[in-house]
Amino acid sequence: MGAITLVFGTETRSVDIPYVTPEFETNVKSVFITGELGGMGLIKNATTQGVQAVNNIAARARHAPADNKVHDVLIVGAGPAGIGASLAALKHKLKYVTIEQDDIGGTVLNYPRHKIVMTSPVELPLYGKIKLKETSKESLLELWTDVIRKTGLKINTFEKMISMTKDGDFFIIKTSKGEYYARHIVLAIGRRGTPRKLGVPGENLSKVAYRLLEPEQHQNHHVIVIGGGDSAVEAAMAIADQPGNKVLLSYRGEALSRIKPMNKTRLDDALAKKKLDLLLNSNLKEIGEKDVKLAVGEKVSTLKNDYIYIFAGGELPNEFLKSIGVQIEKKFGKA
Repeated sequence: MGAITLVFGTETRSVDIPYVTPEFETNVKSVFITGELGGMGLIKNATTQGVQAVNNIAARARHAPADNKVHDVLIVGAGPAGIGASLAALKHKLKYVTIEQDDIGGTVLNYPRHKIVMTSPVELPLYGKIKLKETSKESLLELWTDVIRKTGLKINTFEKMISMTKDGDFFIIKTSKGEYYARHIVLAIGRRGTPRKLGVPGENLSKVAYRLLEPEQHQNHHVIVIGGGDSAVEAAMAIADQPGNKVLLSYRGEALSRIKPMNKTRLDDALAKKKLDLLLNSNLKEIGEKDVKLAVGEKVSTLKNDYIYIFAGGELPNEFLKSIGVQIEKKFGKA
């Protein structure tokens, strides 16, 4: 009814988003961006965008001259957007190759164990409709494995893109394992490559991390989690569930206004049971070997600390995108 408008960024805090057309093509002809990298991280949206981008490519590929050494499309990334794009390429019988620098799953692969993943029903080419609304990280990864097995999808895992250059009507892509020629590129690489750092003294210490994979490694530790989003809240609660840990969730804002209702309910319950502490309007000032300096207003306190997890978001791979000519836009609350 027009009552809700989705926007990128806010009036005071910008978000860097690559320029894309409604067909998901960047200002560089034949280079497409889908999923989290383009600002849409939801699994359904990312998957659908990957499919739609390759549908558009398939329409062009019908008119391209045959060339055994040139792929119709090279897809970078095997998260939801990359898998959607790859399935569409397989459905349209395009000559394609999909590379992934890690394993299948993309950003989902880096979630904490047992993380609850929210999604919506989505139609996958050659596989059918997935009727998930709420699932776990492990179940979602099992689903992708089943999709790959049943459709015969080919994905080159642990192969990283090194460079991409244009040569006439096609691109030359060099990877950690070889070289490819392709007429079209779909970048479904997400925003996870470079975690945003705070730039505080001591941030280079080995006790500082930007993602939590195994909460069980922490027992009887003093842990500080920095951030106000779902990832920070989920990590703090996962660590607090382990024996003997003293966990502090620190956020610079006045309230945790961006977290899902389910996480807010769980966090309120954990705070009521004193399983962890929450410190709002706080800023990390310095990290030491065995302590940290944390400021609330003008007051700076020194707290005992063994480990720090920082969830300040990810930085867009701007340098790579700029190197291939992709235009980056700053969005200040733009629809």
